[in-house]
Amino acid sequence: MPEISENSRRIARNTVLLYFRMLLLMCIGLFTSRVVLNSLGVEDYGIYGAVGGVVMLFTIVTNSVSQSVSRYITWNLGRCPADDITAKDSVLHRVFSTAVLMQLIFCGVLLVLTETAGLWWVNTKMNIPPDRYPAANWVLQCSMGVLMVNLLSVPFNSSIISHERMDIFAWVSLGEALLKLGVALLIFFSPVDKLKLYATLMLAVAVLVRMSYGLICNRLFPETRGRVVFDPKLLREMTGFAGWAVLGSSTYVVNTQGVTQLVNVFFGVAVNAARSVAMQVENIVKQFSNNIITALNPQITKSLAAADKGYCFELAGKGIKYTGLILLLLGIPLFLETPELLRLWLKNVPEGSIVFTRLTVICIFVDTLFNPLVTIIQADGRIKGFYIITALVSLLCFSLSWVAFAAGAPAYVSYIFYALVYLMLDILRIIYARRLAGMPFLPLLKDSLLPVMLAGLLGASLPALLHFTMPVGVCRVLAVLFATLLCFLPACWFVALTGGERQFALRVISRNKSRSDQ
Repeated sequence: MPEISENSRRIARNTVLLYFRMLLLMCIGLFTSRVVLNSLGVEDYGIYGAVGGVVMLFTIVTNSVSQSVSRYITWNLGRCPADDITAKDSVLHRVFSTAVLMQLIFCGVLLVLTETAGLWWVNTKMNIPPDRYPAANWVLQCSMGVLMVNLLSVPFNSSIISHERMDIFAWVSLGEALLKLGVALLIFFSPVDKLKLYATLMLAVAVLVRMSYGLICNRLFPETRGRVVFDPKLLREMTGFAGWAVLGSSTYVVNTQGVTQLVNVFFGVAVNAARSVAMQVENIVKQFSNNIITALNPQITKSLAAADKGYCFELAGKGIKYTGLILLLLGIPLFLETPELLRLWLKNVPEGSIVFTRLTVICIFVDTLFNPLVTIIQADGRIKGFYIITALVSLLCFSLSWVAFAAGAPAYVSYIFYALVYLMLDILRIIYARRLAGMPFLPLLKDSLLPVMLAGLLGASLPALLHFTMPVGVCRVLAVLFATLLCFLPACWFVALTGGERQFALRVISRNKSRSDQ
């Protein structure tokens, strides 16, 4: 294993690059969402979210293949001797080739599912205005095209993450965001059917991004070049891993996109539009926390592959702590000032968006906090039992939501069920990380969870006081945002971070200042 200080610098650099990427995407994405909503209108915006959600149900395959490919590439990078370049390239090329074959298999499966079950659901079960069925079917086909293109990108993206070249994501994502901004502006001025045009242009953007990743990886990473090597044993092994990962991913997609379909059936496309707003907020907030996890995951897997469990557990604990702190920094002002923030963002806020967004903030925290433990479990490889038990528990969310909607409960109860179910899943993640890899719980509680809870209590006190005492308006939003920074950042520095983490941060700041002075 490289020196820990070198790993720390790499993780810090990759985290900064990912945040640079995310901030660009967020700024452009917020403006793009507003333009798209105003251009399409609430009805067509809800149709795009609901019909696109049908295809999103099949992202269980994309996510599972991505997890499988990333795990095998990263694991072999950690196990292969650093000085044996030929052997490492040979192993990685076999893994990459196997991933390409998996792509083609799953693409065929997805195509059949969409053209049968997808078409049947959209045209017979969904609550769509009759005159918009042609446009809805067009959206279905384009969304399927985007999904298949994304699936074809999985091995290339996994290679980038495993090699920890996050700068590639930063630059390609900048181009992607600018293209999507161009799409939003184009449909705003277009005289043709805006929903059809938007779906078509989003497919074109996905194709261009896929080509960019392919060309870059082919130039930088030797394992992505040459002919495809067929390794039946490795194909069975990786497909088996992906199969169990499908079970885990499918329950998450059912609990999100599946519930979106239930909302459409019971409440109509207007409520779908409100749910789409909340899901966009969810995606933005998750990008903040996922950047740290994306930067840490390769090192967690590599250290476990090299039998360095102490460093592996340390990284996972730091990932949980940093994830919690970032979610609190964003979640405190977002939860308190949801109505005004949505109004400033969208101007025309779909009814129900406020309560959906507030509950989403809570669900994000419960859902993502312990994701580093899932990385440990996947790196260990013995995932069968974990995914079976967690899948059974996860399905309670969809089942309870269905029963509640049928009994006349409001749409927001699905978020309450989601938070409760995923709190149980967090407990299972802790149990399996300890059972499979031996990760101790007490250091996790002392060094990660308690500092996050204490920093959250200290950081939320003044913003909450201002929220309940000041009149509604932009001034209160600004005051709450400033108070969050004023209270929460010092709480993180003095309460949540250790002495070593503060020293490392000061060294990084000092080094960057010296470079800028030069």
